[in-house]
Amino acid sequence: MIENYHKAIKEAVESDGIITDDEVLTGFSGHRMVRLLQNVAKARLDQNTCYVEVGVFQGLTLLSVARVLNKAQVYGIDNFAFFDKAGKNLSIVNERTKKLNLNNVNIVNEDYEDALENLKNHIGDKKVGVYFIDGPHDYRSQLMCLELMKPYLADNAIIIVDDSNYRHVRQANRDFLYNNKEYKLMFQSYTKCHPLNLNENDRKEAEKDFWDGVNVIVKDTENKLKEAFPPTYRNRKLYEIEHELHASKHPDTLVYFLPIANTLGGLVKRISKKTFSKAGKFTAMNTYSENLPKNDFNESLK
Repeated sequence: MIENYHKAIKEAVESDGIITDDEVLTGFSGHRMVRLLQNVAKARLDQNTCYVEVGVFQGLTLLSVARVLNKAQVYGIDNFAFFDKAGKNLSIVNERTKKLNLNNVNIVNEDYEDALENLKNHIGDKKVGVYFIDGPHDYRSQLMCLELMKPYLADNAIIIVDDSNYRHVRQANRDFLYNNKEYKLMFQSYTKCHPLNLNENDRKEAEKDFWDGVNVIVKDTENKLKEAFPPTYRNRKLYEIEHELHASKHPDTLVYFLPIANTLGGLVKRISKKTFSKAGKFTAMNTYSENLPKNDFNESLK
């Protein structure tokens, strides 16, 4: 199966991207990301295994995968609490499913943690062969999305983690890989920053590619791949500050002051004349992914 995945990912990297109907399916995902998901789903899934996705939005990736499968079911987990001010995203997904005449799409309208803790109630006795993570990007959510899925993953299952440009996402992936040696990093690719912080030409290239970075992890049952980890930046303060936030008097309120902190941070730095490591270049969506590898396969596959 590793060889099949290798071919599937390589084909996506070398392709023009998405296999879909742009008039029906739109959303925020790189074209090659969608192609990769479609390719590995076709390579891995059958009637006894399924595709699970955390973070559906308007259904671009979920329905694109569903379209290329003959027997397997797809499950999308999302409580539609984010990026949905008008409260229309679930309806959009349902309308698109009907328009494409798909009968293998299942929406789990729950918080990801509730859904994954009780996943058997939704997928029954099936095992998960392909797992796409594109939900909340905080460190804990990323790690829990990986940990909670372990009991349901089939042998040689493949996990695709979106938005791996973010260093805290990479850190969660690394920590999972370090503590679960059966799982291996098979492929990684990044852009130098979040695409919305790129110039127009580079942003268009990111749209054709994997958008905001990707890590591909496999359950390497036969131990064919070498141990590998995504690049991270060790700084205890980045994670210790989370404890300080939770232990503060008004932790929920402090979140609303983050925009002010962005402004004051530069002022404090100028006044104190201290050297702050790894300062972000942008007002928001700093990924700290500059100079990271592109289209990099596990050493065992080179």
